[in-house]
Amino acid sequence: MDKIKSVAIIMVLFLLIGIIHGSILNSFNLFLSWLLIGIWLIFSFKVLKNIKQYREYSSPHNTAFFTIGPVFFGIFYSIWGNFTGLLGENLLESTDLYLSWWSILFGFPYILYGSISLYRCFKKYNVIYFGTKSVNARKFGYILGISILFFITVYWISFYSFVDFYGSLLIPLHFLIDLNLLMLLISTILIIIVPGLFGARTQLPQLTRDYITQRTNRLNQLASPSRSTSPKRQRQSIRTTTRSSPGPSTRSITRTSRSVSRSSRSTPRGHIQSASSRVKTSTRTISRNTTGKPIRRSHSTIKQINFKLYRPKAANLSIEDFKCIFCFKLPELPKDNGRGIILCPNCRYPAHADEFKDWLRTSGLCSRCNAPIPSNYRRNPKIISIKNYIIIYKGILRKR
Repeated sequence: MDKIKSVAIIMVLFLLIGIIHGSILNSFNLFLSWLLIGIWLIFSFKVLKNIKQYREYSSPHNTAFFTIGPVFFGIFYSIWGNFTGLLGENLLESTDLYLSWWSILFGFPYILYGSISLYRCFKKYNVIYFGTKSVNARKFGYILGISILFFITVYWISFYSFVDFYGSLLIPLHFLIDLNLLMLLISTILIIIVPGLFGARTQLPQLTRDYITQRTNRLNQLASPSRSTSPKRQRQSIRTTTRSSPGPSTRSITRTSRSVSRSSRSTPRGHIQSASSRVKTSTRTISRNTTGKPIRRSHSTIKQINFKLYRPKAANLSIEDFKCIFCFKLPELPKDNGRGIILCPNCRYPAHADEFKDWLRTSGLCSRCNAPIPSNYRRNPKIISIKNYIIIYKGILRKR
């Protein structure tokens, strides 16, 4: 609700400014210019917020929001520089090119960001995500680049040849060539040719010993929870043993470690009994009958799970983030019984173990984040049972 209120306040504010300024100068172009400034601010705040969230989780910007939105946003605001009466004075008066403060402030930032995103489609990203669907980043780069060239070309042909603006509501202030669009046209052609047609495809980096050692240490920190405890805690630890009697009934015996029993010798007998009773009530044991089947389930292990070790690196988690990155299906029981789950050591997104291993036969990169999978992790990945992963992702969703 706070976001909706903020958007509404910004739009109402710039709408009022546009109405007042446009009415005074009797200009519909000025009214729309102030309205477009409000939309530009809202979109810019959204971009900055998403960039901050993606950096927090080291997530690549390989989504449609970052690759499509900014470039066409910059194209539109560069085009509007031909119509606006606000900051629309040409700074290049002695040439046939057009560049105004409007183009510099509102068009150029997104023109530049869009060109960088197009370049990354060929050099950095492996896939581009449209929600839960993904497409090959290189093919997407060709489509996006050709679309940009087509859009600019059609606009110039229609703007300078066929469209008659006189007598219409919107009248352009000039018919000069916009410098922003010209730079975007040239950069798009160069990006398609150099990294697109002649550039090398993204390949797995050379696995040297130093690189493998560095990645192994990083993997141990991400994939394995720390099991070391302080000496003080070890001396105070409690161990539980269960013994099953010959009959159908069962009994569990709880005893403290030697260090605790030694320290209890100097205390009165009553205190020892009360301490032992507290130990018995505070510990949870799993008793087993004569057939070896558990009677009670212990929930202490579930509470002690460090969910940060299994949490996908995403800004805002939803149930979609826990689906397999290959089949886009959520782990289920008993449907997926025996398959197991493997997490990418970099982005921690899940995949069915069999599908993950099939993928590694042809690629050494994660299909989602494009990060290299270390060789030791490829040989011996950590597999989580379907049952445990269901418990993990439900716990993560409850804590978000």
